[in-house]
Amino acid sequence: MQDLIEAQRKLSISGNRFERVVGSVLVAGLLKERLSALSDPEVGKLMFDYVWKDMNIFTPELTICEVATERLLEGSAQSDENKKLGGY
Repeated sequence: MQDLIEAQRKLSISGNRFERVVGSVLVAGLLKERLSALSDPEVGKLMFDYVWKDMNIFTPELTICEVATERLLEGSAQSDENKKLGGY
């Protein structure tokens, strides 16, 4: 996963316009495929590791990502508990 993240970062700042656009789109597609195979807690950890560190603490985006990350990290445990209790 980290290799795709770093590849997309490098491509996004490439001086070659074709590489920047087409390369970034291609790698983004590969990254989306890999992300879709991850569990919610794994996606939450990636959000915490890669998204939070680049955000300004005074922006609403940080608050939104904070709530989403907490849900993803804790959601699996809540879902497991609901299943134990006979829910979904």
